[in-house]
Amino acid sequence: MNCRICASEFDPSAPLNDPAAEMGDFMAGEIYHDRGELCPQCLANRGRLTMMYCREYD
Repeated sequence: MNCRICASEFDPSAPLNDPAAEMGDFMAGEIYHDRGELCPQCLANRGRLTMMYCREYD
C-alpha cells in the first residue's frame, strides 16, 4: 500500500514501535479518519506535532 501523504510504500499491518507513531495512529483513527492509509514515518510526524501542540491529548 502507498502512503496517502508521502506516497511511499508500507505495510499497514506492521506493528508500530514508536510512541509518536502510536499517537499519530490514534489521531488517524479518532480525528482524521485515515487509519491504515499513512506510513509509520508520516504517523510519527503527525504524532510528534500532536504531542507538541495539542495539549488536550496529554
